[in-house]
Amino acid sequence: MSHQQQQQGEPSPVSISREEQLLAMIATLQQQVSTMLLQQQGSRVEVMKPQVFSRRMEKVSMFVNAACLYIRIKMAEEAVATQIAWILSYIQGGVAEA
Repeated sequence: MSHQQQQQGEPSPVSISREEQLLAMIATLQQQVSTMLLQQQGSRVEVMKPQVFSRRMEKVSMFVNAACLYIRIKMAEEAVATQIAWILSYIQGGVAEA
């Protein structure tokens, strides 16, 4: 680049490269912030945990629905084994205690 081009206010190749790097870093940071905000949105929702299930057949449907809803909203990222252990922690008596 000539001295005359630099005097006319044209950016040097080095400053363009640095500007591109900064824009790329800003874009990456914005994407990370967006991802974090989306992840936090699920945790802001208040969901009632299911009542402890005590083997009464008329309560099965209510328990299953409450447990599924809670898992979908609060535990979607957890491993299936963790979700199952969490559900079993709400069941008293019978086979679940064995």
